Amino acid sequence: VRGSDPSHLVYIDNAGNLQHPEDKLNFRLLEGITGFPESAVQVLASGCLQKLLLLSLRMDPVFWESQGGRQGLKQVLQTLERRGQVLLEHIRKH
Repeated sequence: VRGSDPSHLVYIDNAGNLQHPEDKLNFRLLEGITGFPESAVQVLASGCLQKLLLLSLRMDPVFWESQGGRQGLKQVLQTLERRGQVLLEHIRKH
């Protein structure tokens, strides 16, 4: 939602497209945000996002098995880890 026109939604072309290149991600949704939870920033900085996501996803055995377990989720989790690093870089710059 734009601050100047709250009734106008802005479409951002990142939404769930894992093939979207990291160098083309759009951070307009973050404009105006002046801070991020320190715990979230620490997770991104630690490089443990992928591990924590794996632990969380294992809690749902039906989902875990339906996705092929660790191997089935590997590519998605690697993409999320890389994007987390891009987000961390963006946070540190701004």
